[in-house]
Amino acid sequence: MPPPLPPMYAFLPGFDEIQAEPPHGVDPHLVFFFDSGNLERSGSAVRRIATHATIVNVDHHPSNSRFGDINVIDPNASAVGQMVMEMLDHFGYAITQTMAVNLYVALLTDTGGFRHENTTPRALEDAARLARLGADPGHIATQVYKMRPETTLKLSSLALATMRVEMDGRLAWAKVSRRMLKEANAVMAESEGIIDTLNSIAGLELAILFKEVSSDLTKISVRSRGAVDAAAMCAAFGGGGHIRAAGAEIERPMDEAVKLVLTAAKEAILAASPQR
Repeated sequence: MPPPLPPMYAFLPGFDEIQAEPPHGVDPHLVFFFDSGNLERSGSAVRRIATHATIVNVDHHPSNSRFGDINVIDPNASAVGQMVMEMLDHFGYAITQTMAVNLYVALLTDTGGFRHENTTPRALEDAARLARLGADPGHIATQVYKMRPETTLKLSSLALATMRVEMDGRLAWAKVSRRMLKEANAVMAESEGIIDTLNSIAGLELAILFKEVSSDLTKISVRSRGAVDAAAMCAAFGGGGHIRAAGAEIERPMDEAVKLVLTAAKEAILAASPQR
C-alpha cells in the first residue's frame, strides 16, 4: 500500500491500525483505492491483490488512469475526503467525530491548509460541516503543521542546502538523498513539506523535489505556479496528478533523473510562457 504517513499524522484516529499490506493468507475480493492516480502509485502491496478481486477506484486526479472495475472520479473535488463524505451521505451513514477528524485532515492537507487554488466554497463549506461534527480545526492544524519532529527539520535543512534556482527565478529544485535520510535519522515520508518550501519562492513558476528511493528509482514532486501543467509534465515520466501539483516515479538513478526532468521542465516553462 502507500508509503507510511509522516509522524505528525500519528494523532489520527485509527492510525495504529493501518497495515502496509493485506494480512498473510487473506484473499481480498473487494479492494478500494483512494486518492491514487494509478496502480503503480499505490505501492508494492498491489501485487498481493488477486486478479479476481473487484477494484473500486475513488479519486479526484484528472490524470487518473481509470484502473478500477468501478471508477468514481471527481476532478472538481478538492480532496477525496469530500467524495467520501458524499458517499457516506448517499448511503445514509452518519459521520462520527472520529470520521470527521480524518476527513477534515484530508481536506486541510489537500488544499495546503486552505491556501491552494483548489480551496473552493464547497471545500470551506465541507470543512465547516466537519468542524460542527467534532473536528477541531485549531488542534488539527497544530498537529499537522506544528508538531514536526527534529529529524524532519534536519532533513529539510539538508535538502534545502542543495536548492538551485534557475531561469531567472522561474525554476527551483532540490534533492533528498538516502545519505541525507541517514544523517538526519529520518524516513522519506518526512520530506513531504520540502516541496512546499521550494514553492514559496517569490516569482517562481515551477518547483521540483527529487527523492532518491533506491540506486535505480527516483521520485519527483512537482508544483506549478505558472502556465506549466505539472500533471502533463509528470505524465511524460509515467506519473500524474493535478495541474498545480503532481508527481512521478522514474526508474533511473537520481543524477540521471535530475538531468532528464530538468530538461523537460525548462522546455515546458519556455513553451508555456516564451514571452519572458
